[in-house]
Order: sequence, then C-alpha cells, then structure tokens
Amino acid sequence: MKTRMTELFGIKHPIMLAGMNWATTPKLVAAVSNAGGLGILGGAAYTPETRRGARIEQRESLREAIKEVRSLTDKPFGINVMLWSPETRTAIPVLLEEKVPVVNYSLGRPAEIAPLIQAVHEYGGKVVGTVALLRHALRSEQLGADMLSVTGYEAASHSGNVGALVLIPQVAEQVKIPIIGVGGYADGRGLAAALALGAEGIAMGTRLAVTQESETHEYAKQLWVKGTEEDTVISDRFDGINCRVIKSEVADEILKKRLPVVGAVTGALRMKRLLNMSFGELIRAAWSLRQQEERSIQSLIRFAAGTDLLEAIVVNGNPRGLLHSGQTMGRIHDIPTVAEVIERTVAEAEEILKSMKAKIGS
Repeated sequence: MKTRMTELFGIKHPIMLAGMNWATTPKLVAAVSNAGGLGILGGAAYTPETRRGARIEQRESLREAIKEVRSLTDKPFGINVMLWSPETRTAIPVLLEEKVPVVNYSLGRPAEIAPLIQAVHEYGGKVVGTVALLRHALRSEQLGADMLSVTGYEAASHSGNVGALVLIPQVAEQVKIPIIGVGGYADGRGLAAALALGAEGIAMGTRLAVTQESETHEYAKQLWVKGTEEDTVISDRFDGINCRVIKSEVADEILKKRLPVVGAVTGALRMKRLLNMSFGELIRAAWSLRQQEERSIQSLIRFAAGTDLLEAIVVNGNPRGLLHSGQTMGRIHDIPTVAEVIERTVAEAEEILKSMKAKIGS
C-alpha cells in the first residue's frame, strides 16, 4: 500500500506509532519501524542527558534512548516533543544533535515551531505537526511542516471537540501537505476509512500499546483489553488540556475535586523548578489554580500532576494512576505482536478497498 505518507518517510505501511509518553519505549518504537510502520518515541518520558530519578531508574536518558532505537532498527523512526511543556522543550538540542529522522511536535506556538522546523530541515529530517483544529493545521503548513497528524475527538490526547469523520476531510480539503488520521484507529476498517476521508495513513496509540513488544505494565494492558468504547471520559482537568482516560475512582475524584492535593503540590513544585519561580510566584500560581485564573500556569501544574499519574499506571501498574485511552479501546480484544497488528490492519484495509470497488462496479 503506497501513499504520500509511505513515500515521504520511506516506509512500507502507512501506519505510525503515536508518541505516547511512558508507553512508547525504544523496544516498541523499533518493533513498529521493523514491521514497516513509523515508530515514534514519547520524548517527555526522558530528560536530555540524565535519569529523572530512582523511581523510574529503568528509563534511559533521551540520548541513550535514541541510541537504543538505532541499535534495534535501521529503519526510519521519530520522536514526539510537546513544546508546551518546559520539561520537554529541553530535549530539542539532543534531537537536533542526534539528527533524528522524524520530529513530531505538538502543543507549540509559531515562535517555537518555526525554528524547530528549520533546524530539522537543515540536516534533512522531516517534521510532523500534531493538530486538532483546522486553523492550527493551516498554520503548521505555513510554517513548513512536512505532514500533519490530525487528532480527532476519539483520541486519548490531546484533542479538540471535533471527531475524525468531520475533521479529517475538513483539513484534507484545505492543506496541500499529506495528513495522518489520529484517534479511533485500531484495525483495517479504520485505515480504509481514514484513506477514504482524505488521510494518507493513520497513527495508532492504544492499539500498539497493547502488544507483546510493548513494555506497558500488564495491569494497564488488561484494562485496555477488557474495556469498551463507553469506558472513557474526556476532560481538561486530567492534565491541563482535553485528555481522554479510562473511567476510574481517581478520574472521578479529579473531576469532582479538580485536582488531588498531593498532585497539585508535586506539580507546582516541579513547575517551580522548571520555570525558576520564586516561592511567592509559586504561591500565586497555586492560588490561581484554585481561582481558575492564569490558565497557562494552571495547565502546566495539571500537566505535571497528570504525568505522574500516567507514569504510575503505565510503568508500575498502580491502580491509583490515570490511564490514557482512546475510544478505540472497544476495538481491542487481544495482545498480538506488533507485526501481527500492522500486517492484519493493512491486509484488512486492502480487502475492504477492493470490496468497495466491486460494489461500485456492480
């Protein structure tokens, strides 16, 4: 199956691994690339040069993670960076020094995006911009992105309020660069639908996290396998931006109380360190969290707290964590290998497209 996506990245199949933090480790990234897709590493789970602490000592630094991916595959791969997060932005110099083939950015402003795109293009890399709104898609194309990852409401994170059925054709009709459909894709039916809507391929997050090569904790995998499409809830209270998680007591508590006290404190302390805030500024940020003011600081604190909760369940299997999940969870019923997922997805999509041609002909 050849599309503009496969030609742009030099891959066999139009399937990308979504850059899920904590879930997309070098092993999973390499497995996707070796199976003919495009593996994307979740950059926020790593610091540029050092470990983030003993509590996650099994996680390598970002530079080490890049080297590990390269030791496991000679195929194209990429890294996702959330420009909105101060912690993730520090990773950019490492990405450029290592000349990562594909950089997938999200949640950034034009002043941050433009220099990144230029720097990646200077060494011959490709840039994928993740967007959830048409106006952001148009802006990313204007800034020079090579491809767009268009996130529908069905996705785990971070989406707007428009589903893929409307959003993908809306974007595809108004941009010239190829787009990838994100949110709600787990099989060949989804791939065929995305192609029909105007996408050149799809990204899979939850589906590829539930595979044998995925190092996500078994507890989390079983939640995904046993869950249905009705077992998720979406809100900006989980990590500061629209984010979809599996329904749980923790999720209910956050929705009712806005943010757990411990999470608010640890999140605020992390933001104090990253942003070099004084204690006075920290107190004002905490007050704004309560008063729903200064949304940017509030969102950063929520993001820090949400990251800890995600790590707790994905890495350690802690039931008191928050597990991100797309509505596609209802389409997942097994734990196959990455190659099996990709091969059967493409085969099913090709069969569906052939059957559609037959229907039209008749």
